Amino acid sequence: MKTYLLGCAAVLAIACAPFAAWAQAAPPTPTDPTTVDQPSPPAAAPATEVGEIVVTAQRRAENLQRVPIVITAVSGQQLAAAGVTSLPNLQTVAPGLNVRTTAGGVFQPSLRGIGTSSNVVENPVALYIDGVYLPQQREGNRELPDVEQVAVLKGPQGTLFGRNATGGVIQITTRRPSQEFALQAKAEIDNYATFRASGFVSGGLATGVAASLSADFATQGDGYGKNLTTGHGTFQIAHALGLRGKLLLEPDAKTSVLLIADYLDRKDYTYSFVPYPGTAFSVPLPGALPNRRDTYSAINPYAAFRGGGISATIERDLDFAKLVSITAYRQGSSDYQFDDVPVGRPVFYVGVPAGDQPNKSFSQEVQLISKGDGPVSYTAGVFYFYNRNANEPIVRQFFSPFYGNPPAAVLANLNQTTVTNGSEKTQSVAPFAQLGIRLFEGTNLTLGGRFTYEQRVLNGQVTLNRYNGMSPVINYNPPALTINKPTWRIALDHQFTPDVLGYVSYNRGIKSGGFNILNPANPAYLPERLDAYEAGLKTELFGRRVRLNAGGFYYDYSNLQVIQFVGVSQTIVNGAKARLYGLDVDFNARVTPELSLSGGFEALHTNFVSYPGAVGSIPKPTGGATLLSVDASGNRIPQAQNFAGTLAVDYEKRMSFGTIHANVIANYNGDYKIEADNFLTQGAYTLLNASLAWRPRGDHYTLTLFARNLLDATVINNSSSQAIGYPTSYGQPPRTYGISGRVNF
Repeated sequence: MKTYLLGCAAVLAIACAPFAAWAQAAPPTPTDPTTVDQPSPPAAAPATEVGEIVVTAQRRAENLQRVPIVITAVSGQQLAAAGVTSLPNLQTVAPGLNVRTTAGGVFQPSLRGIGTSSNVVENPVALYIDGVYLPQQREGNRELPDVEQVAVLKGPQGTLFGRNATGGVIQITTRRPSQEFALQAKAEIDNYATFRASGFVSGGLATGVAASLSADFATQGDGYGKNLTTGHGTFQIAHALGLRGKLLLEPDAKTSVLLIADYLDRKDYTYSFVPYPGTAFSVPLPGALPNRRDTYSAINPYAAFRGGGISATIERDLDFAKLVSITAYRQGSSDYQFDDVPVGRPVFYVGVPAGDQPNKSFSQEVQLISKGDGPVSYTAGVFYFYNRNANEPIVRQFFSPFYGNPPAAVLANLNQTTVTNGSEKTQSVAPFAQLGIRLFEGTNLTLGGRFTYEQRVLNGQVTLNRYNGMSPVINYNPPALTINKPTWRIALDHQFTPDVLGYVSYNRGIKSGGFNILNPANPAYLPERLDAYEAGLKTELFGRRVRLNAGGFYYDYSNLQVIQFVGVSQTIVNGAKARLYGLDVDFNARVTPELSLSGGFEALHTNFVSYPGAVGSIPKPTGGATLLSVDASGNRIPQAQNFAGTLAVDYEKRMSFGTIHANVIANYNGDYKIEADNFLTQGAYTLLNASLAWRPRGDHYTLTLFARNLLDATVINNSSSQAIGYPTSYGQPPRTYGISGRVNF
């Protein structure tokens, strides 16, 4: 490891040196205020005021304080200072966002308790990158090298982002090409020999033509734990490569064409299980586990994804409005293997061979966005979506210890493997429109609606390979599932003073139903529906030294999609009804020109109003669990934290030898339940990160010392109730510290 660290440190030093000859100061790129995929750079605020934040939460660039939606917006610089290097760490800066990375490297966010634990369905928290919807959850497990801004929109966005945005939207905006030359390179190394490097370059190629290219790479020398059977590391990045290229064409003053291509290739050694505290597997461990990130797996569990996409965003100024077309195609494949009962010998393996979990999607969106500041504004359009998600196949292997080492005659009639093929195709068309009407001076009414037509088709097949050599095959081709659902938004806001906005809103969001492609024998699950009532205030106080925004909400949640295990197969079912209510608060404060504070909190209450027939469990004293039907009415819904909060302190001081920037951020997460019966629980924990950066005069170079998870919190990223026990994995990185360097021109 020492040799590896020295080598990576040398690369770090070299990476930050050779670009000095390229030094050219690059001013910010001007951006049209109605551009849909890039926030406009606001004017610099005085050192005694909090800066203006521009977001595109309503498909047009607007001041955050004028948008009647609860939004947490974070710049790329703030993410870097807070130690947020990848999308799964985003909850550090966005209270109320709970993120897990589970089941084959799947990014699973939840907002205000609204999320999913399934790895083969679209998430109710929709992910958009540069205006393009990403339906495949595995694409969310990525680094954040060239991010301009991340905006988290809380609550259902049933009109403008209606595609499965029941819980909310995560909008990622990456840097846009500019005619002026711009260059950034960064590298870092930590005490687990995790090496990250990224670069961004942009500039003009000809009059009206600009391009940019970003690249990032990460690898990890030591795992956070150890496989005590094979000697390999666990929870370790094998490699992560990301590429993004952009070409901006502006043939005239009224037209722009932005072409984007991106690619992601990632492999992690992950998903290593241990028994949930106080329980045991049905097959005993060969010895004690030194820590929760270790395992006795007979294999090295891993998850891999390769894929990407292309998109074209065309904007045309029609004088009275802007016409926008966003065309996108995405394709990828993933594979993984894990040991569900890691006891040093084969018991039960689950895996998808390389390339056998493909995904493919195509989307076309057309928008007409009004211009100007008249009494009526509008956004109207239509969204077409095609998606194919499949397992071809997923293989489950059962060894004799799984069955309790039965006699040969009994074992002969049991399954040695099951080979499950499941393919779900989705086609959807959704017209939408939203009106903003100025009723009186300072008072605005927003009316929005969307109608979603969707059809899903399942092709499934299960082959049961018995120990006796028999291999029965079962086919599943149920009738197509058709959905016709309206969603809407009604909001009233009033500007009480130039610095105080109040609003009330009512929104309906839906998440599509679908088929269980991991277990096609199970029936389809129904669409879920969420009615959200919200009231809030957005304020700037004390001469705009303080920005304080608060929103209270009440949710009526029906047919929520819940994950449970039937036998050994993940299955999606509908919980009848739930109720949620709470309060979100976000703030920024400029205490002095050098010192600023930011953060927020969310207080949340949730419970199932009605959920008879949920799957529950009772641990067996000898290991394993007894699964049974329970009434989960009154229980908390999974992934919902009663309280979460973040506080960040930033101090920046110019000295004779350069600029010092210190950041400390604490993110408290209340406990939450993992399944509907509320047995499996993640306790409360706090993530504490700190960094100290030095920029010499000229601000072209930055050297940063960082420490992350200083309190060494351990966090469950996956746990489930199965007859064989409660396999649980802890993927949160432990305490890490290191150094990073950056050049920026």
